[in-house]
Amino acid sequence: MIKLLFIVLAVLPLAASDLIIKDSALSVDDTITKIEHIVEAKKGLGVFSIIDHKKGADKAGLALTPTKVILFGNPKLGTKLMQKDPLTALDLPMKVLVFRVGNVTKIVYRDPQKWSENFQLKDCKMIKKMRKAMDMITTKAAEK
Repeated sequence: MIKLLFIVLAVLPLAASDLIIKDSALSVDDTITKIEHIVEAKKGLGVFSIIDHKKGADKAGLALTPTKVILFGNPKLGTKLMQKDPLTALDLPMKVLVFRVGNVTKIVYRDPQKWSENFQLKDCKMIKKMRKAMDMITTKAAEK
């Protein structure tokens, strides 16, 4: 009984997670570059910044596997969301984490549908567009 309870408690946070995790067939750098190209090819989308956490760790004299976050979005769409609820600015622009675990590159992002539940965005069609775009971008970026 205690063993079963431990298993349920260990798996529960994974089931309730708002994180979407995918494996990439490419390196961290190549995956980030691919995301950048996909985003820049889409009308209205643009890359705001790329954060290289490994570079920061190196400067601090600490070890870290390749770990980058790319921030991107559509200012027109993001502004409309912030007009509906200014608190959405906490989760905008969109972010994708790409990092290495052993021999596997992981792509991780927050499900826009899940994070939108924290804001006044009930039945917002823009969230469905964001969700679809994030899935398409990350799926394409993960392919060789």
